[in-house]
Amino acid sequence: MNKNSILPIHIGGTIASTESKTGFKPKFSFEYLLGKIDRGLTGDRHIAPAQSPFGEFGIDSAGMQIPHIQKIAGTIWNNYDNHDAFIVTHGTDTLAYTASMLSFMLQGIQKPVIITGAQKTLEDDKSDVVGNLETALLAASTSNCGVWVVFNGKIIKAVRATKINIGVDCLDAFASNVMDEIQISNFQLDDYSVNRGQSETFSTKVSEALDIYCLTHTTNPILLKNYLDNSNLRVLIVLIYGMSGHRKELMEVLSRWSNDNEAIVIAKTHSPYGSTDLSKYELGVKALQMGILSSLDMTVESVYAKACILLARNGDPREFSRQFYTNFCDELDEVGVQKFMKKAASWLTAS
Repeated sequence: MNKNSILPIHIGGTIASTESKTGFKPKFSFEYLLGKIDRGLTGDRHIAPAQSPFGEFGIDSAGMQIPHIQKIAGTIWNNYDNHDAFIVTHGTDTLAYTASMLSFMLQGIQKPVIITGAQKTLEDDKSDVVGNLETALLAASTSNCGVWVVFNGKIIKAVRATKINIGVDCLDAFASNVMDEIQISNFQLDDYSVNRGQSETFSTKVSEALDIYCLTHTTNPILLKNYLDNSNLRVLIVLIYGMSGHRKELMEVLSRWSNDNEAIVIAKTHSPYGSTDLSKYELGVKALQMGILSSLDMTVESVYAKACILLARNGDPREFSRQFYTNFCDELDEVGVQKFMKKAASWLTAS
């Protein structure tokens, strides 16, 4: 096996923490963690000294903000020519959001970027730190370009990864929303690259004029209207129950706000699995006719990341909508998009 130069970027989280009287706190550097794994595994790989853009022990991922992700992307890009792959250690709370955002910021990247973390600390009897790091190193040593989440023995496309468990008694924190996880043995043998041969585009330009709002049985239309009227938002991602949109009075508030402010509303189901296809049911069709976008089979993390990027590129709602239904890094099933657009067009024409 040829030697690969792998650059670790140590962000922090449980993977770097120890338990204390006041809760988990940062303690371990990447070099310390590296010393705990199978040395035979690292023997064929050149592991460069870790970069820690937020201090030796990093930050809690619950405190992760857009500028932090921009700095991670910049660290990868600034070191791109000197290394064959990158491993990012990250807390699990916002790992999937960071992973999706990096996929769009590093669009078309032709090297592996592996993001991993841990559910249990290194000192826990059931710790997954060593196992996740070892799998991350194996994945980083392949030629599978793109951004990937590695966790509990699974390899997941970053834009398909969503958190499904907070980890009290379970190490299986992440899953693919289209259930296409890859085992490391297969990942080492076959080519699973994302956007192989695509031109590389690096951009950390994003807009933060968006938010996620959960609609429930008891959501008050007046409170929703007040929230929107007193915001500077350009995009609102609304979490709905399934594929039926929501109550008419809530949809009307959203539609009126969108039209009056040239803003954008995107509907996403609460469920981590399945497609948010508003063309299936009458209430959903009415939502489409009101101008609300359907997130289809994207994760909530990739919807958020994609909206941040697209809004910064072009705030025009029509152009945003066109690009929103464009597949950039396997975040959308293109066949599903075509079927949806054909069906949705008939409903919109009928309106």
